Amino acid sequence: MLQYNNDRGFGPMRKAWWGLLLLFSGAVVAQEGFPLDGTWRGEVLNKDGSHRTIVLVMQYDGKQVNGTMNPGPDGVDFTGGKLTPEGWKFALAFKGAKGVSTQFDGTISNLGKYNRVLAGRWTEGASSFDIRFVHE
Repeated sequence: MLQYNNDRGFGPMRKAWWGLLLLFSGAVVAQEGFPLDGTWRGEVLNKDGSHRTIVLVMQYDGKQVNGTMNPGPDGVDFTGGKLTPEGWKFALAFKGAKGVSTQFDGTISNLGKYNRVLAGRWTEGASSFDIRFVHE
């Protein structure tokens, strides 16, 4: 029996293009990179009721996490951040503004999502507070 084919010979080619498009779009989504790369923003309510925003821009160089706290004229560069994949623990210690010893110990959650969360304890000199950073 003779069957009528109305795809004009483009059926297999069309399927191949759709397959490549689907494969490529999956690869683009998978290019997120190291879980701490990018910009993280956290906000704290000070004792006097004012808000303080802390921005961390981080990148992984293959050995450690480096970056800048509060980019801009008063930004502070840091190196030596450590990520422990077991439990997704992150530790960072550096000299902050005016040479004040600054430390953060936290944990990454929502790891499979773009808006990951990095929550933990921030210590600057003698003051310490809980903070929650969100990946932007």
